[in-house]
Amino acid sequence: MGGMKTQAFGAVTVIPGENSSRFPWSSTLFIDDDVKAVIDTGAGERPLTELKENHRIDMVINSHFHFDHIAYNHLFTDTAILINEKEAQCYRDRRRIGILLGIEEVYGSEEVDRWIRRISRPESPQSPYSPQNNHKWWMSTSRLDGTYPWGHIFDFGKTKMHVIGAPGHSEGFCCMYFPEEGVVYVADIDLTSFGPWYGGIDGDIGQFIDSCREIAGMDADTFITGHEAGILTKEEFQAGLTVFLEKIEERDSRILAALTEPATIDDVAGKGLIYGRKFHSDEWVFMWNYLMTKKHIERMVTLGRALQVDDTYIST
Repeated sequence: MGGMKTQAFGAVTVIPGENSSRFPWSSTLFIDDDVKAVIDTGAGERPLTELKENHRIDMVINSHFHFDHIAYNHLFTDTAILINEKEAQCYRDRRRIGILLGIEEVYGSEEVDRWIRRISRPESPQSPYSPQNNHKWWMSTSRLDGTYPWGHIFDFGKTKMHVIGAPGHSEGFCCMYFPEEGVVYVADIDLTSFGPWYGGIDGDIGQFIDSCREIAGMDADTFITGHEAGILTKEEFQAGLTVFLEKIEERDSRILAALTEPATIDDVAGKGLIYGRKFHSDEWVFMWNYLMTKKHIERMVTLGRALQVDDTYIST
C-alpha cells in the first residue's frame, strides 16, 4: 500500500494534491454523501475546480489554519467554510495568523502588519522557499461561516466523522476519524523525511509526540497523510511513525552537540541544524528554524540535558 492516489472508502474519497502532495500542496478528502463536504483544500486548483464542477459542495472543513490546508478555500464561493474553534480567530483577524506563525516574536509586531499588506496584493514578490507572500492567504481567509470543537461528530448522512484534537503541530490541529470506514485522516502527522513540524509559536514538541502516539493507537485500518506518504495500513503508519518521531531525537542530539561550549539561541540557530543555512534567505524559513531550535534548547533544559546560564546554554 502507500503512496498518493485517488481511492474511495465508502463515501470518503482521497484526492491527491498536485506534485505528489508535497508542500505547499496537500491531499484533500471529499465526502460524497447527503451532505457533501471537502476536508482541507490543499490539493490544488485543477483537481478542486474539477471537483466543484462535478459536485455540489455544501461545506469546506479545514483541519487547521496552515496555508497548505486552506489555500484553495477561495474556490468554494457558495460553500460554508469551517475551522476548529481554537483557530477561528485566524480568519477573523489575519494578524493572528502572523502571530501564531512566529512573525511577531522573531521580527516584531509591525512586520505582521507589513505581511498582511503584502498578501493583500496579488503582485507581491514571492519568497524562495515558503508561500509567505502568496495572495491565497488573503483570499482563502476572507470568510468564516462556522466553527467546530474537538470531539464534534459531523453527520453527513450515512457517513460520520469524529474530530480528534491532536495539538502539537498547531494549537487547534485536528485529525478526522471515520469509524465505520476504519479510516483516519492524519493531515500533518505525515511521515515526511523532514520530520515533525512545530515551528509556530503554538507548536509544541511534547504535545506533538503525545498526539502521534494517541492517533497511532486508534481503531482504524487505514491512515491517510496530508503529504507524500498517502494511504497507509495501520502497520505501515505505525512503522513510519517510529522513524518520523526519531527526527526529534536526532535534532536534540545535533543541538546538544552545538552546546558543548556556552552558546546563545541565536548562535545555535545560525548553524542551520533544522533548516539548512542555504534556505535561510527566506525570512519564514529562517524564522521557523530559529523557533524550532529554541524549542529544542528549552526542551533540553527541561529534561536536564542542558543548563541555562544568563542568555547562554550549555549541555550537561
